[in-house]
Amino acid sequence: MFYTAHVKRAVNIPVIPKMTPNITHINQPAMAAYFASADAISAINTIKSVTMDKRSEVSGKKTISGLSGRAVKPIALRYILEMAKNPVMKGLRMSGIGGIETWRDALEFLQLGCTNLQVCTAVMQYGYRIIDDLKLGLQHYMTERGVKCLDELIGEELPNFVKPNDLDRSTVLFPMIDRDKCIGCGRCHVSCLDGGHQAITFGEDHKPHINGAKCVGCHLCSLVCPTGAIGQAKRIKKL
Repeated sequence: MFYTAHVKRAVNIPVIPKMTPNITHINQPAMAAYFASADAISAINTIKSVTMDKRSEVSGKKTISGLSGRAVKPIALRYILEMAKNPVMKGLRMSGIGGIETWRDALEFLQLGCTNLQVCTAVMQYGYRIIDDLKLGLQHYMTERGVKCLDELIGEELPNFVKPNDLDRSTVLFPMIDRDKCIGCGRCHVSCLDGGHQAITFGEDHKPHINGAKCVGCHLCSLVCPTGAIGQAKRIKKL
C-alpha cells in the first residue's frame, strides 16, 4: 500500500502495480494496491523456479530464476479469477499476463475479467507479428458468435466458476468410446489401471470396454487417447 500510494503522489500517469504469484493469497497485496488508489492491477509476474540446464549457469553457478510462457497460464488464470471474484475490489481494472500465445489464450483472460492483455514471452519466440494473429483470431471468433463489441466478452465466464462444494456431485459423466476412431493402442487401459479406477478392460476384439460400476467419470482415458476416440456420454444420476 505504501509503495503504491507514494508513486501515486509522485506521478501524473496511471499506476498499475504488478502482482507476484509467489505468495499464497494474491488478494492481500492486490487489495493493498486497490485501497492506495491503483488505477489497475496487472498479473502475474514470473514464477520462481529452478532450472538445472547447463545453459542457465553464469560462470558455473546457478540461481533461482523466473518461469514464464505457456506453462504458467493456468496459474495466471487462477490468480486473475481470485481477484475478479473479490467483492472488495469490484470494478478494478485488470491487465492479464502469463502464457498468452494464441487468440484462445487471450480470450480466456478476457472472459475472466481482464480488460487489457500483455504479451512478452510469445513475442520473444514469434516476434511482434503474433499480436496481429491474436487480433485476427479474436475478430473471427467474435464474428462467428455475433459479438459486436469486445466488452461483451469481459468477465462472461465468471458466473460459471463456483466453490468446489457447490459443484454438482449427484451426477456422473461417463466416457464414451468411438469404435471407428479407436485403434486399440491400450493407452486408456494402462492409464486407468495404474492411475485411475481400473474401470477399463480389453476384450477379445482388442478394444477397450468401460465398466460402469467402477468408472467415476474422471476422463483420464480421454486425456491420453491419441486419436480422440473417447468422448462424453450423457450426464446421469449416480446410483
